[in-house]
Amino acid sequence: MKFTIDKKSLIKHINIAQKAISSKSTMQILEGIVFDVREGYLTLISTDLELSVETKVKCDVVEEGSVVINSSIIGNIVRKLPDDIISFTVNDDNINIKCQKSVFNIMGQDASNYPSLPEVDNTTTISLNNEELKQAIKETEFSASTEDTRLALTGLLLEKTPESINLVGLDGYRLAVKKIAYSNTEVEEVIVPRRAMLELSKIIEEGITTIRTVKGHIVFENEDTKLFSRLIDKKYIAYKEIISSDYRTKLTVNKDDFLASLDRASLLAKEEKANLVVLTIENNMIRIQSNTEIGNVDEKISCKQEGEDLQIAFNARYLIDGVKVQSEEELVLYFNESLNPMQMHPAKNEDSYIYLALPVRVGR
Repeated sequence: MKFTIDKKSLIKHINIAQKAISSKSTMQILEGIVFDVREGYLTLISTDLELSVETKVKCDVVEEGSVVINSSIIGNIVRKLPDDIISFTVNDDNINIKCQKSVFNIMGQDASNYPSLPEVDNTTTISLNNEELKQAIKETEFSASTEDTRLALTGLLLEKTPESINLVGLDGYRLAVKKIAYSNTEVEEVIVPRRAMLELSKIIEEGITTIRTVKGHIVFENEDTKLFSRLIDKKYIAYKEIISSDYRTKLTVNKDDFLASLDRASLLAKEEKANLVVLTIENNMIRIQSNTEIGNVDEKISCKQEGEDLQIAFNARYLIDGVKVQSEEELVLYFNESLNPMQMHPAKNEDSYIYLALPVRVGR
């Protein structure tokens, strides 16, 4: 096997392949990346048996072949090499790497021992704009649970309905639902591990991502890269039953003003276990307070209020997490008494996103 390739192109695709390398692997070969050279392309393949990546980049092929190279070693070598053409020559499992006056000789492994990727057949696909997909992941992934005892909730629900693609995150304290308008011929829902969605959002740039499900896996394909992930084989909570259309108080508030005030109020709140902030809503104002052993903070911002006055308390982090991912200038907040969840929507297109946060019961 022999090929040459530009350093910048190679390191970009090594970085992509490393997304599926686990530091906790018990199989030595899974610490490596498959380098497969044929028909003018270098294909890099990596997996930890849960998440897999296949990414292709053009190169000059002298002799076709394949080998497994340790991910950490090859990544560090290529990063340190000059920005020039790199030459790879592989005889058996001996790998010679040259770039200008630098020469490395390292050992590889037989690629035939590497696990194969799931087969992708001609199943139904959906295609989403990458910018829209990345925003959907950003607006929902933080709401997924981090507790392995609730396995279904550690992933994001990817739901096809006749009118939309929905991405849902839920951890028992908050719920985030992002709807992307899309006409589907079939209804389906799968649970994708949160890690897979996060790594996907780091890989995709401009363009379109094609999504398909195949026998316990989901496949995301963007230009020359495919990301495969095992699905979580559990049943998701019936999240729609949590969402209510009733409210007694409606607020329209500037996102940046609200976020800045919450950030300042949380400076003291985060010193306490409850991380508590209290919102008092009256006379088109939101008063944000936090009282702790080390001091207190009192903030006021203006809003447009419809309905009743209200006092309600939250874990500050749950509010901040929901507000900071919003891309619109104005938010609409709905409340229905002090012990019911708050609903947050973007003001311009309320149906496109829903964020629910449970309040905290406080003594009077």
